[in-house]
Amino acid sequence: MIQLFTWSIMVLLFAALVLLAVDRSIYRTSSWTREQRFTSIMGWSYTVAALLILAGLLIYM
Repeated sequence: MIQLFTWSIMVLLFAALVLLAVDRSIYRTSSWTREQRFTSIMGWSYTVAALLILAGLLIYM
């Protein structure tokens, strides 16, 4: 079960990195403000979810 949460953290952080670094810059250069804002919200929410899972794992251990 701990391995499942560990992999979930890694996947969420990778997805957040891609959303915040790659997709957001693509939408910024294309002047798509609504998509850029939504991508930022999703990227930061993935980061927060990963940090919450990590905090839960650290408390559990």
